[in-house]
Amino acid sequence: MKESDREPASLLHDFVAQHHANVFTRAFSFSTSQLPLPLALPGSAEKEVELADRVLLLDNIGFIFQLREREPKVASKAGDLEKWVANHVVRKGMKQIQNTRDLLGSYMALSVVNDFGHRITVSAKDPDSLVSMIIYRVPAKSRAFRAGRFKKNRTGGFVHILRDAEYFEICHHFVTPAELLDYFGFRRDILLNWDSPETAVSEKALIGQYLLEDYSSPPDSRFERPARSRGGPTACEFSFVLESLAGRVAAQESDYADTDGYDILTELALLGRYELRALKQQLRQGLEAVRANRFELPYRMASARTGCGFLVLPVTREFQGRAFGALQSLSVASKHELDLERQVGIGMWKNSEFVDIEWIFLEGRNAPDPALEERLAYNYPFRRASEQRLPPIFT
Repeated sequence: MKESDREPASLLHDFVAQHHANVFTRAFSFSTSQLPLPLALPGSAEKEVELADRVLLLDNIGFIFQLREREPKVASKAGDLEKWVANHVVRKGMKQIQNTRDLLGSYMALSVVNDFGHRITVSAKDPDSLVSMIIYRVPAKSRAFRAGRFKKNRTGGFVHILRDAEYFEICHHFVTPAELLDYFGFRRDILLNWDSPETAVSEKALIGQYLLEDYSSPPDSRFERPARSRGGPTACEFSFVLESLAGRVAAQESDYADTDGYDILTELALLGRYELRALKQQLRQGLEAVRANRFELPYRMASARTGCGFLVLPVTREFQGRAFGALQSLSVASKHELDLERQVGIGMWKNSEFVDIEWIFLEGRNAPDPALEERLAYNYPFRRASEQRLPPIFT
């Protein structure tokens, strides 16, 4: 069979594939088919409750995803597409999202299985904090039309409405749940203030406006140019490092997601845009040093918002035999000096032609340690720390 003769993949297939490729959505999202259903939600006369397709839940971050796809073989008359969007995408989608919000708000805690096959425990969520979206797909040869880009329900809940291509474009730019949360907050605010037929622009323009941190201007197509960037070399190197962590998580034998790998994933998932950008730069510098077999002091970054520190240790070939011990001791020292509750250590060294990545996670209060403080005073192993906020990616 020729490639062109194959049936095109469904929206659900492409959506799950995208979530599977991202280590964060693979670890912290799951199908709503796992949610225990009551006979009826409060105030509902229905015996069966229809839910949205998928949710992502992590600490104080939550997303609800509802997918809608129009069959490509359905005959379409004038106005049919608009009616389908109004009834099947918006009206039914809003109802399923509201059912899901109500159901999640009724749980004290929840145990589900993620896409790694590990069981995770999800704590209760405030339904009003959940970011809800409907993602829809129409046949490729459908005539051009513009559907509403959001909807507010009677209680004031905001639901993002996106074409499938728009959602996948967003996922190209924002990797962590914290990044996605911040972007969708910006998208909500800009659309509430400016969305109208006269100011309609592409999703790419909204992404570019967000990257430029222009939160007060009306949407404009001139903002598309910054969104054409995919993050450059730092994004590529970050993907390489994340793949090593994904491999570690996937290989764990325990059925429960209570290992260091998940602790590290959680800390990375909570990093905001500036924190993540700083870490990406340090990872790239570390990898460049390892590939050149060049000695460098450890790179460090700490998030005052989350209370977690990150240490990147590039190791030359000469010291590979002591690499893990150095990573452990330097991570302990950095955590103690900066008085952090949690510390992620990332060691990297070149074994033949490949770069190996090692991870450690430390957690707990820092007790007084005069001996460690004396060693730090005598032989300080770090670059001097400074507090800074990086400038926008595009200026």
